[in-house]
Amino acid sequence: MYIKIELARVHAYWAAWALNDGASELPLAAASARISAIEALSFAAQENIQTHGGIGFTWESDCQFFYRRARADALMLGSSHGWRDRIIDTLEEKNAA
Repeated sequence: MYIKIELARVHAYWAAWALNDGASELPLAAASARISAIEALSFAAQENIQTHGGIGFTWESDCQFFYRRARADALMLGSSHGWRDRIIDTLEEKNAA
């Protein structure tokens, strides 16, 4: 979980830098930050439930709220496949020039 969260943090810093400086790689940075953040949240929420066992998905524990939030965020922000396609398109355009 730590590695995925730190990777998401680095991508978020990169996207924030690109936004602040008006860098041309902002679309790439934003897409990668979105993908890494949702993957880190989803993985951490699933591991949280596994760590707590059967009680993790009951109403008595808050673990299920994190899992439900991770699933809802993933749906609201679009599929990871679409964002990965956006990264690929951006890199192809960058390399074609």
